[in-house]
Amino acid sequence: MRSMQIQNAEKVLLEIWYLLGDLNIVFFLRHGTCLGAVRDGELIPWDDDLDIGSIIGMHGLDESAVSGAVERFKAADFQVEVTETDFHIALELSKYDIPIDWTCYRVIQDSIFQYPGVKIPVRIYGNLDSVSLLGKPFSIPNPPEEYLAIKYGPNWRVPKKTGFEADIIDAIPETVNLAKPSAFRRLLKFLFFKNSVTRIQVLSSNLEPIPNLDVTIVGIGKRVTDPSGYVVFDLLHEDYYAVTVGSGEEREILYEERLEPRKDYSYIQDPNEKQGRIRTLQEKT
Repeated sequence: MRSMQIQNAEKVLLEIWYLLGDLNIVFFLRHGTCLGAVRDGELIPWDDDLDIGSIIGMHGLDESAVSGAVERFKAADFQVEVTETDFHIALELSKYDIPIDWTCYRVIQDSIFQYPGVKIPVRIYGNLDSVSLLGKPFSIPNPPEEYLAIKYGPNWRVPKKTGFEADIIDAIPETVNLAKPSAFRRLLKFLFFKNSVTRIQVLSSNLEPIPNLDVTIVGIGKRVTDPSGYVVFDLLHEDYYAVTVGSGEEREILYEERLEPRKDYSYIQDPNEKQGRIRTLQEKT
């Protein structure tokens, strides 16, 4: 992962503060952006993006307001890509070569699900706290200590440049029903998308299939590779997922992989690289 250029990150975060403020859209810092603001009073120097969030149905936010914000971002020369699922509307923004992830969550049984499947009680977003960052008040979950402990574990105050991914993933149940569709989505699948499987083939560094190896899509479930090195998952929508390959000390965590239904991907082991790889799964043609 490539670290952000901090001066550009600070510049774009302030632009977002003003732009969403003009639209009266309440947003909060999340993930590493919240962690740095609360723990260090600044952005984390080795972070690779900015993370902000909002909640649909809270603080006056609805889907039409999100759509209006998309147009404002485009008018302000942001690159914008929108992904919608049962759990959120995700806006991937970019400006000054800084990636920004603005996720507008849907409330599901009094919780939201933050990447890569962390269940957060929605009550901590009802009366947001604030933190001073770049000379401005930025909203954060309340209490922030509870949020950061849920997201990063009890040792969230200890800076970790690498290895934090395992702390997050190991605290998530094997399945948190991220694959569970609404009744409408189940009907769509039955009528139009009967084959929504995603296949991943695990290969050694010399491109030999590896059987009997654990592969987990975090929040979806765990599978074991067949004799041809394949595992099969049922995904209903394109999104980013965290994937683990192997188990124990030999496990590799692929923390940010874009997967789509009805597509095949390959994973190739790298004996010299066991952590930190992203966008590693390659679509098979």
